[in-house]
Amino acid sequence: MILGPVISEKSYAQSQLRKYTFRVAPDASKPEIARAIEEHYEAQGVKVESVNTLHVRGKDKRLGMRGAPGRTKNWKKAVVTLAEGQNLPDLFGSL
Repeated sequence: MILGPVISEKSYAQSQLRKYTFRVAPDASKPEIARAIEEHYEAQGVKVESVNTLHVRGKDKRLGMRGAPGRTKNWKKAVVTLAEGQNLPDLFGSL
């Protein structure tokens, strides 16, 4: 369900606003994502307020020594907003 966090400057800035970005399975629904986050972080008592999802299209790339055309995979991203006063401090600290 949750494949991992998305680590970027934008996602790090949004974490200050209680919004955390995750790479998720393409067939995951918003309620399933919220439930998976709450179960994974239940030791911290995390409560998900909302989930926004979007499909990210793969980019065209040049691959190999001869520059053969290729494409990266399409994937799904979820931006999870936590309830007031909650955060996930260990998300970026483990890298």
